Amino acid sequence: MYPLKFQPILKERLWGGTKLKDVLGKPIKNDITGESWELSTVKGDVSIIANGELSGTSLQDLINTNAEELLGRSVVERFGKDFPILIKFIDAKKDLSIQLHPNDELA
Repeated sequence: MYPLKFQPILKERLWGGTKLKDVLGKPIKNDITGESWELSTVKGDVSIIANGELSGTSLQDLINTNAEELLGRSVVERFGKDFPILIKFIDAKKDLSIQLHPNDELA
């Protein structure tokens, strides 16, 4: 399979800025874009392939048809066809709230 590129999923946030555009060249349309989701299978925000013969295909559809090739056998055995990772860039021109994360056992 060829190297896949994905369309960014841009999220407006009150604390967002313009660095995603100024530094990374993302196609933001306003001055409060705080996140650029690069790889996601979050329901309602699934990444779409932007290049090659698979252009326009969702990441979830590709996983459904090529799970082991994309994720590896051990990941598929553990998680099935769920992709448990969200990759994103954040531009926070203002302070962010405190985030709570699960303990080591749950993580």
